[in-house]
Amino acid sequence: MATLRAEVASHDRVSDPGAAPEIFLLRLRAPEITQKVRPGQFVMLKVAAGLDPLLARPFSVHGVEGGDLLILYRLAGKGTRLLSQVKEGQELTLWGPLGRGFDLNVKKPVLVAGGMGLAPLRFAAAALAKQGREVSFLCGLPGGDGFSELCESLERWAGSQVNFSLATEDGSLGVMGLVTALMPEALAWGDAVLACGPIPMLGAVARLCAERGVPCQVSLEAPMACGVGACLGCAIPAAGGGYLRACQEGPVMDAAQVDWERL
Repeated sequence: MATLRAEVASHDRVSDPGAAPEIFLLRLRAPEITQKVRPGQFVMLKVAAGLDPLLARPFSVHGVEGGDLLILYRLAGKGTRLLSQVKEGQELTLWGPLGRGFDLNVKKPVLVAGGMGLAPLRFAAAALAKQGREVSFLCGLPGGDGFSELCESLERWAGSQVNFSLATEDGSLGVMGLVTALMPEALAWGDAVLACGPIPMLGAVARLCAERGVPCQVSLEAPMACGVGACLGCAIPAAGGGYLRACQEGPVMDAAQVDWERL
């Protein structure tokens, strides 16, 4: 795996103007990665030139289009604020693809996204649809502010093979409530769950799946300094004791491998 310099093909804010959270779509020309990356994997990206910040940041892959790598992210701190200032034509340093992706060998997949967990799941949905699978895509958000334009674009993109359902805690978009409220109906149809989102949501999804005997894969976020298993900064408590590294044994894991109580 080599370190690459990739040109920024485009970089656009895709959230509602003036609303929070601020969400951006970054397109990088990186054919060396797009030829190999699988849904659920990630890249380590230097958000700015120089030594401040020193460490790269992990970003899940939102999709590939030809030789272009798509990264969807929200403004969340110094690193992403610096990244948001990068312009078309500049170059960024990155390496990948890294980690374990989703197992897409499922017949009736139910995808469950919480907040920015929709970033890797959009890539998974596209790959499953390309295989001829029908997909149930459930998305849960705190509210519509900042997300409405993004959700509208996802609904337009979904098409006939991807059934996109939305829940918001404030009821401003879709059904009022948590994304887990959408799961019973979806699980009556589907035979496997792929999930990504905040830890409390993933724990609730894992418990629902366990109660119904439905296999569940979860994509876990964790702080990472290297992305290759050396720093041990991304340790996840494992069921039965010990730890798993999100960058090596994950970020996608069988939900049964995780000790949700310790996490």
